[in-house]
Amino acid sequence: MRASACIALIVAFWAAIYLPALDKRELQGEEARRVLPGRTMIQNGDWMLPRSGGAIYNRKPPLVNWMSAVAIKITGRMDEWTVRFPSTLMTLAMALCVFGFLRGWLGVEQALLAALIVLTNIGFIEKGRLIEIEALYMSLFGIALVAWLGLRWQGRELASWIVSGLVLGLGFLAKGPPHMLYFYGIVIGVLAAEKKSKDLLGWKHFAGLFCFFAVWVPWAVLNSQRNVQKDSGKVWVDQITHRLGFVEFDFVNYLLQIPMSLVNFLPWALLLPLCWRVDYGEDRHGQWMRGMRKGMVWAFLLVALLPSSRPRFMLPLNVAAAILVADALLRLGADRFQVLARRWRMATYAVALIAGAVLVVAPWTQAKGSIAWTNVHWAGWGLGLVMLVAVSRVFDVRVWHRPVVLGLGVAAAFGIAASAFAFQVVSRTPWEDELREFAAEITEKTGPDEPILLVRVGERMWPFYLGQRCYEAERLVDRPRGMPFRWLIVHERLWTSEKDRAAIMKLYGTPKQEHKLQEPHGKDGYVLVEMVK
Repeated sequence: MRASACIALIVAFWAAIYLPALDKRELQGEEARRVLPGRTMIQNGDWMLPRSGGAIYNRKPPLVNWMSAVAIKITGRMDEWTVRFPSTLMTLAMALCVFGFLRGWLGVEQALLAALIVLTNIGFIEKGRLIEIEALYMSLFGIALVAWLGLRWQGRELASWIVSGLVLGLGFLAKGPPHMLYFYGIVIGVLAAEKKSKDLLGWKHFAGLFCFFAVWVPWAVLNSQRNVQKDSGKVWVDQITHRLGFVEFDFVNYLLQIPMSLVNFLPWALLLPLCWRVDYGEDRHGQWMRGMRKGMVWAFLLVALLPSSRPRFMLPLNVAAAILVADALLRLGADRFQVLARRWRMATYAVALIAGAVLVVAPWTQAKGSIAWTNVHWAGWGLGLVMLVAVSRVFDVRVWHRPVVLGLGVAAAFGIAASAFAFQVVSRTPWEDELREFAAEITEKTGPDEPILLVRVGERMWPFYLGQRCYEAERLVDRPRGMPFRWLIVHERLWTSEKDRAAIMKLYGTPKQEHKLQEPHGKDGYVLVEMVK
């Protein structure tokens, strides 16, 4: 295949999996923490010191806030599609870099397969469709890793350290230092296998380190200078030591960390054992693969066995695993490949039959007219058809008796299934839009364009749906200068306090009308107040 055809295929996979129904569901998890500080940055012009709920939020670096703010600024819109699109774009950039940097080392077929594996594993699909830190830092780690591998294979050692150092610096601005452990675990494994560990003491490596620090140190200095609480360094150290201790230790979750990390690499985790059955030679390629494999395992175990670790912390290593699986598939001998092909075909028929039987019965167990179950039903049949046609039947065509077809077939089956799920289930299922409805209730009373000031509301997701007209303040005196506010939302405890109520009236005027608000699924109540000077 030509490089242009491979790039087109990668973009097609990405668009089919990551773009459908991107704005269907409300914000999930901690997405609000990644977006609302960006809105505040646009409003107050301070891009160095993130704020959430009006309070300084220094627990995570601000790259994800910057990206969501830039997306809002460029489009002029504040909705789920706008703020999530940067995450999906970073995932595409990572896949294209996997192909671009590695095709000179691995060849076109293997680089293409590695890129498609990156796009079609469960962990990346889940995080790549959300505006979450994981989407950025796993993408930046992947770009840094393949840049180092690809450029070093070409003999461009200085470029490999500088480019990877710059990208790793951006990764530091996304989540701090965890990705550095993974990067150096694999790099040390490769250098040790090649017997060139002394390169870590060379000036080229130090040039890369200089670039790494040059990316994030200026922000850290400016952040510390502008932080009135003067606790930036303490917060960052606490965040690191927090993950090393037993603060969030849960024995059951601890036992599940490694299995759930493997689940995040499905369906390709099923092919991981092949990476230990490949007979690598003593050439440079074989040395690198053995070094990558060893470095990946040690880095994985070191983080997975931390008391307060989480399966999502190991997501960046899916990039290294994708390279190893792609290489293992293309190195399969004819005998082993035929055995694997027969087993895959049997598994395909079994999964299709079980899925079909379950999905035929399932709709009859639900209320008639259930849209969710109808969509699951058709998506399940589509998955079975795709698996049978795109994967099983290719082994009946002699000219396609090649390991790469197994990989491309699995990628196609899983990619189409994920796309069908997004189209048929996510986009048509009537999700409960409680946050949107709560914000709509507020808008109905205030009007769509009136500025609203939230005072001491704290970190909540529903203020996202009030758009750019919504301002957040931790204290009454923190209101934006020169901005008139007719509408205030305050916590009911604040409004019922005579002292605080008097302070509000002194700053904003006399209350004309007030409306009680009850947060969805929350115990907190708020008061929407119209003030008249």
